[in-house]
Amino acid sequence: MILGLTGYLACGKGTVIDYLKDKRNFISFSCSDILREECKLKGLEITRDNLQNLGNELREKYGNGILAQRIVEKINSDKTKNYVIDSIRTPDEINVFRKLKEFRLVFVDSPIETRYERAKLRLKEKEHVDSFEDFKKSEEKERINPNPNFQKLDDCKKLSDFILLNDSSLEDLHYRILNLLLKVQIDLRKKPNWDSYFLKVAEDISKRSNCLSATGGAVIVKNNVILSTGYIGSPRGVTDCFEKGYCLRRKLNVPSGEKYEICASVHAEQNAIINAARKGQKIVGAKMYLFMKKIYLGEEKIVKAYPCYICKKIIINSGINEFIGYDDNLNIVHYKISDWINELNQKDLVSEDNLDKYDSNYMK
Repeated sequence: MILGLTGYLACGKGTVIDYLKDKRNFISFSCSDILREECKLKGLEITRDNLQNLGNELREKYGNGILAQRIVEKINSDKTKNYVIDSIRTPDEINVFRKLKEFRLVFVDSPIETRYERAKLRLKEKEHVDSFEDFKKSEEKERINPNPNFQKLDDCKKLSDFILLNDSSLEDLHYRILNLLLKVQIDLRKKPNWDSYFLKVAEDISKRSNCLSATGGAVIVKNNVILSTGYIGSPRGVTDCFEKGYCLRRKLNVPSGEKYEICASVHAEQNAIINAARKGQKIVGAKMYLFMKKIYLGEEKIVKAYPCYICKKIIINSGINEFIGYDDNLNIVHYKISDWINELNQKDLVSEDNLDKYDSNYMK
């Protein structure tokens, strides 16, 4: 979880950070801390005006997201922890942080009169608290500015994912922070859809494959319940290619996609259907998911999941009505088995262009 905090002057961001650090073990970063370090390097007094001016200079020189970029580099080095980021003040900084998938922006809000009283008490970095009017003028420079490189807190508020109201007691604020964390947890939930879920299962099953050329896993599903699985492998009790130490088809220089009948392995789709039969599972009307990866001679490449002609005919006869896998670009695609049947009714498995590969008596 990565929380970014933004808000107007003296809204209570520091109090929120203290609670997250002390009670929830968050690690904190601040865009202002980067500016404080720059102030020290330049020998400048650390005042609010100097921090604002230095921040504007850095944005003009390196781009509006420079402060955020430096923090993202630190977070990317260790993504195992929860983080809270303070002093986010421009939309461009937010855009940089949005590249972190678990980032959510929180605007800490509080009435201006309450914030004025807080600012008078803390006197942090010589804030303008001589009068309420001075306080409003100081804040106005941060809220709206026509210069694209300057702070724009009003725009940050519009871009926030959550509003954390800090207008009451410290106890109330702590309660609201816990409620905020719950909302963020719900928002960040990474629940895969059914297609992604079953393809991930198929991928794990494929790791059991004992083919030297490829790993493949198939899952047969009905009403989102797994009925059967299968992976590429030699028949039960038969020595596999890893144990033999060679692939027969490659040893005979058989081109890819041809003469599957001499392959030592049974394809994942076939094994899934066979295993369903062994268990007495009815798979008519079910879906089949297939995951495939090439592995020969150290190659590791996910490839398009699509059945060979033999598997295609077996799938049709099994009564399965849908086939799902990745395409060449790793997008999930669905194939209706009824479309396969229509295709086979319109043309032979072998096109006329390829007939010269086969027995000349084939068409006689």
